Amino acid sequence: MNDTKSILFITVTFPPRLSVASLRLYNYAKLFHENGWKVNVITCTQEDQNISDEFDLSIFKIIDVPWKDPYVKIHKIKNKYLKKVLTKSMSYIVPQLSIWLPDTRFKSWKKNAIRCANELIKKEEISHIYTSFSPPSPHLIGQKLKSNHKNIYWIAEYRDLWSFSASNNWLKKIVENVHFQFEKRIVQESDMILTVSKGQQEMMQKRLKREVSLLYNGCDFDSYIGLPTKNDVFNIVYTGNYSRKYNDLDLFFQSIKEFINNQKKGSRPIQVTFVGTPKNHLILTKIKHYNIENHCIFLKKTSNIEVKKIQKRASLLLHFAWTDLRQKGILSGKIFEYISAQKPILSIGFDQELSELIEPYSGKMLQKKAEIINFLENVYHNAQPIKSSSNKSSMISKQNQFMELEKIITK
Repeated sequence: MNDTKSILFITVTFPPRLSVASLRLYNYAKLFHENGWKVNVITCTQEDQNISDEFDLSIFKIIDVPWKDPYVKIHKIKNKYLKKVLTKSMSYIVPQLSIWLPDTRFKSWKKNAIRCANELIKKEEISHIYTSFSPPSPHLIGQKLKSNHKNIYWIAEYRDLWSFSASNNWLKKIVENVHFQFEKRIVQESDMILTVSKGQQEMMQKRLKREVSLLYNGCDFDSYIGLPTKNDVFNIVYTGNYSRKYNDLDLFFQSIKEFINNQKKGSRPIQVTFVGTPKNHLILTKIKHYNIENHCIFLKKTSNIEVKKIQKRASLLLHFAWTDLRQKGILSGKIFEYISAQKPILSIGFDQELSELIEPYSGKMLQKKAEIINFLENVYHNAQPIKSSSNKSSMISKQNQFMELEKIITK
């Protein structure tokens, strides 16, 4: 193997774009850099991306490959109704085009990225490539590069499942079966396959018939050290979007309503804070129905560091598990943020893997109103420090996750 430790990340999402996926890739790319690797990144700019200036990108060589986004004209439309209609239409049309050619949207980017990557591999003496799905284009690029450069070690990461659809739609099933043929070639040619949860790991190993390694998003405990913790109210904090596919809003709001009514007048105020959560009709209707408007506030989407400050000042962090059991293995990135903040965690619903992750950190997965109220009462009246095993902390930290990965890929 080439003695130069040089790695090339290929992804459509990377800072300054702000998303769960870009944060994951940035954090691991940064760990490669901190451990003596030269890190190169091939990515692309998207018109609809949220931008943040909180990242140090000077430590990487980043190539923003030009491409023609078929959505770009839609993003520039000012009429909100027309924009919504056209976006919905495209979300139907593009998958139909993708039946025989995966990832039609990024077709032009893929072609340009392959050319740039071939040049970069020779110039920078790249020894490893790291492609991240979704969408499929990075893996398809990785497959082409591996065929051109046999000695390169190719890591294929799955943040989501590719040809594993929970849908019963006949067209999606056809697309899934066709894409599985592409995926089988990826599986055969990559040196390592990574995924983000035990649930996805189990499903992929069963279907793909090969070893799949686990690399959690991981916890960054150090990034919460020194952040203020004091709060005059009992603040239940939820960060990020809410989906209808998540577990029962009614169960939570019924419980919080009764919990509020149980407290004596003049006791510590109770507040539910939604951070970066759109004020969608579903949530607002529930809040109004249970008559708790005076206890709920919405904060706009903010920087990653500000979110961490809010999480650290929280009395309790709130999470909703998936309602659909077919979504097994999809772990929200916020779970690792919650654990890192070392505050009690309440997750509504049930998922075995998630339960095992949060329980060592005063976290509970609950499905009954009486249990939820009891948990809230205990946290409200007994603000105790988080119990956590040092071994467990080490195991799920980003640094430890990285060290295990590096051991394998540098054998």
